[in-house]
Amino acid sequence: MLNPNNNRLNYGSILYPPNNYELDFAIGTTYSLDLDALVGSSISLGLSQETDSNLRENPIFLLEALRSTSDKIALFCENGRIHYPNKPTQLYILLEDIIFQANNPKEDNYSSFHPKFWLLRFIGEDENVIYRFIVLSRNLTFDRSWDVTFTMEGVKTDDKTNKNDALAKFIEYLIKYSTNDVKTNKMNEIIEELSYIQFNLDSKIFDDFEFIINGIGEEYSIQNQPLLTENWDELFIMTPFLSKNVIKGFNSRNNKNSKAILITREMSLCKLKPEDCSNFDVYKLKDVLIDGEDIVSDETQRILKQDIHAKMYLMESENESEFYLGSLNASHNAIYNNIEFMIKLTAKKKKFNVKNLADDIFNGQKEGIDSPFELVDMNNIKPVPENDGKNLELIIKKMVRLNISGKVISNEECYDIELNAENGSEDDFKEFDIKISPLLKPALLVDFSESMSFEKLSKIQLSEFFVLNVFSNDNHIRRIVKIPLEGMPEDRQNEVMSSIIDDETAFIKYVAFLLGDEYIEIPPNDDGSGPTSPLGRHAVHLPTLYEKMLKTANDAPEKFIELDFLIKTLSGDNVIPEGFEELYNTFIRVLD
Repeated sequence: MLNPNNNRLNYGSILYPPNNYELDFAIGTTYSLDLDALVGSSISLGLSQETDSNLRENPIFLLEALRSTSDKIALFCENGRIHYPNKPTQLYILLEDIIFQANNPKEDNYSSFHPKFWLLRFIGEDENVIYRFIVLSRNLTFDRSWDVTFTMEGVKTDDKTNKNDALAKFIEYLIKYSTNDVKTNKMNEIIEELSYIQFNLDSKIFDDFEFIINGIGEEYSIQNQPLLTENWDELFIMTPFLSKNVIKGFNSRNNKNSKAILITREMSLCKLKPEDCSNFDVYKLKDVLIDGEDIVSDETQRILKQDIHAKMYLMESENESEFYLGSLNASHNAIYNNIEFMIKLTAKKKKFNVKNLADDIFNGQKEGIDSPFELVDMNNIKPVPENDGKNLELIIKKMVRLNISGKVISNEECYDIELNAENGSEDDFKEFDIKISPLLKPALLVDFSESMSFEKLSKIQLSEFFVLNVFSNDNHIRRIVKIPLEGMPEDRQNEVMSSIIDDETAFIKYVAFLLGDEYIEIPPNDDGSGPTSPLGRHAVHLPTLYEKMLKTANDAPEKFIELDFLIKTLSGDNVIPEGFEELYNTFIRVLD
């Protein structure tokens, strides 16, 4: 975490299936979401490929990654926190069945659905089951800030346990936001199975763990943990965001008049006075590190900075240490209003303590040249000017809590969409210029109102994703929202496949990948048309496909079901090479 050059963990790598296992089902949560990051995660979950590999640039690989995983993933995010992508693509249509939006049920507009979590169920060749639990401080985005992640795996046993009751309750809470009956049933099955899953810390340091879910009843809340109720001997806190009353509470629960450590962002320090944190040494990331690794995005020409985003709390009392990791900031909303997920790890103080952690965090010396952090003089903190963007975020929060729904209406060879928004008050939004458009046809931009219509969309432009634009003075915020639509054409996803597999070359590459997880390289002719033979264009590759099909028939005959679907979907598109269907039918006769 602390040395991005040596210790930066690839998000995708923690999602890879174990050797000889494949994904059965994945439940994930995030506060904010980047659609391209979700595509990358689907590659990792379904195809065991790195999210930053060349596969992310190839639509054929992406198509198969999303098709193979869309039924196996349920991803829950805060409603109104899907980022607008750099280059919207029809492939996002395949994400609609993966994403479920969650609203914190509290009336407070500042409350959020904020957990960052994965529970993955893998099945092996011998039908054995492995669960992987992942808790993060990182959202499913391309943010470059410093985060922390914890993972552990578990196996199914014959002995029943209540160790996972909080985890099961959290999944039960997520189900209320699921709009897919098949995935809801799968999540219920996982809840039942968790009673027999034994997770293994596999650690020589930590003795035990406890799941903490905040904002879902009181039984497993962080508010009942010693971290917030008992005095401490030594304390370490890393949090990007904080509230004055929370830090003052920590400051007052000091047993030994020792100095605690607080690491936060510079922008958060203006909320504190020196007396609020008198028992803390306060640190922030050095400016040279925040600015020194800037990356300019090719698409947006934006400077992508980094800062801390990890949330960690280590509390020592007597001979015990408690280490808390996850999504919870040291803020009032996080503790008392938000939905959050944390894990607590316990250890003997002699094995894991604040001094050990601080030595690692500061690279051996708090004030040393190699430390990534610098001590802050709280008497010299300057106020940070208010950002009007926060007001726009609140407007988005209010808008997504409206009951917005729609329907698709066939209009000759095109389609129209009608949206209706209920429970809204024009007074809430009258100071703002608010517009909405379909994600895949952004030119159809209309004013947000009770009734909205979008005309003459093609089938491939139909999507449940819409773009909300909120303008105020010189500020502008843009978010993606998913709005349920009635009357969506059933073959719409097949159109996505046809748009990508649009010629014989693409067909051959897709089939080769489907059968063997690799390309057939097809060098072009001198005129760029691709190789030919007297038997027809691309027929020279049928022997290679034959070899792959022969191996597949022996090792994984179920893949021929996918080939059947592919042929039926593309049969009218004139992209299937001459001779391929005859070859396929020969294998089907043998397999039958």
